Amino acid sequence: MGQLSLEQTFLIAPYVEGIVYGIFAAIFAATMYIHFSKVINGTQRFDRHSNVMIGISSMMFFIATLHLTINAYRMVAGYVDHALLQGGAVAYMGDLRSWHYILKDTLYATQENLGSAAAIYRCWVLWGHNWKIILFPSVLLIVNIVAGYMVCGLYGTVSPTNNIFDPRLTTWIKIFFPLTVALNVITTSLMSYRIWCTHRQTSLYTSGSSQLISVMRILVESAALQLVVEIILLVLYSSDVNAQYIVLESIASIVGITFNALTIRIKLHSISTAGSGHSMSFDGATQTIGRLPMRRIQVNISRDVEETEDNISTLSSK
Repeated sequence: MGQLSLEQTFLIAPYVEGIVYGIFAAIFAATMYIHFSKVINGTQRFDRHSNVMIGISSMMFFIATLHLTINAYRMVAGYVDHALLQGGAVAYMGDLRSWHYILKDTLYATQENLGSAAAIYRCWVLWGHNWKIILFPSVLLIVNIVAGYMVCGLYGTVSPTNNIFDPRLTTWIKIFFPLTVALNVITTSLMSYRIWCTHRQTSLYTSGSSQLISVMRILVESAALQLVVEIILLVLYSSDVNAQYIVLESIASIVGITFNALTIRIKLHSISTAGSGHSMSFDGATQTIGRLPMRRIQVNISRDVEETEDNISTLSSK
């Protein structure tokens, strides 16, 4: 059985992206509700980190929305307005030099790099604002930004009959895709390792199951979706399979899903933990510090007092 034709992939891709975008829209709405709801947060004031996360989330939603809108426009224009022209929808939608093709892939590259930058920012926060930890990922991100926008810039120089597998493009694309996967793995590993180290340091003083291990599991599970999709895209592109277009068009929304799903799950977990901590505070056998249940530690304090002869004489005179 042969691979999907370009007519099929160009038609299927916007529909798949629409489904994925719908999931992203629902998760984004839930993120906004959880963040701004007074029912959940009460009178709690948002810190700088929370505001940065919401800003990134909103930017991702805007990029994904614009990306979907452009693909919807391309599908209608290709299969309706240009269906009977020479080359049909494939010639129109596959023209790398067109403004809409360049714009949609620029948005895709921006979304990928924004997701990587957000992950690096989270690493920086988790590691106590240690710049040395994020130095290597930041260098990779800069290279990835250059590679992504170089591809979009080269679109205008290729022949109208060439496609995404043009040799002038493949060099930069095969830099961009692996670096995106590498950044995902590196940032997730750095955050997981930091959480695991903190868990080891606090495990001697905590009772019950560790909340940090739950956070680490949430982190890995949330990052796994984007990582798997990016690996599939890399394999499909390296194999010159047309189905890579279907995966490619959905990644703008998948990056947003990954980012917001992690934010929501950690927020809900913290709310659940806070509720559990509140109930445990009434238990005489357990004391809580912050959100970690702590074991009782018995402290014996001995006090040695030395009185000099001068002090004794002073007290006697009184």
